[in-house]
Amino acid sequence: MDGATGARLARLEAIEEIRALKARYAAVCDTGYDPERMRPLFTADAIWDGGERFGRHEGFDAIHAFFAAVSRQITWALHYMVAPVIEVADDLASARGSWYLWQPCTVVGPGGPQAVWLTGTYADRYRREPDGWKFAEVTLDCQTITPYEDGWVRRPFWNE
Repeated sequence: MDGATGARLARLEAIEEIRALKARYAAVCDTGYDPERMRPLFTADAIWDGGERFGRHEGFDAIHAFFAAVSRQITWALHYMVAPVIEVADDLASARGSWYLWQPCTVVGPGGPQAVWLTGTYADRYRREPDGWKFAEVTLDCQTITPYEDGWVRRPFWNE
């Protein structure tokens, strides 16, 4: 195998490892947002930024606290992460990725649990550490959190 072929193979392997990382993240979210199961997915200095809706959390202790609390707000979810675009740096030590999110979920609001459609986009930064690829930053741009019954045209955000 020549150097160019080896570099392409290494880049493809990195992309697949990052896809698997995002799939593990979705699986943890969809089984109760267990912050301890999130820990190995993030760098110690990671950032999870959910904007106005979910806040910005810097460092794993803050991310841990966020995920410990969010399971009381979102009691059930299925994260569909689709259409990834992953760009790996030439040194194979960092990468960027974007994903669409389609998420049916149950959100607890003032009137109790409610079926909700949550949609958005993720912009992620990844870093390769000795034990594999991890999230250095996850940014969620939430586009809708709409009641199932109303839909996103009539009511794009359930709490408005």
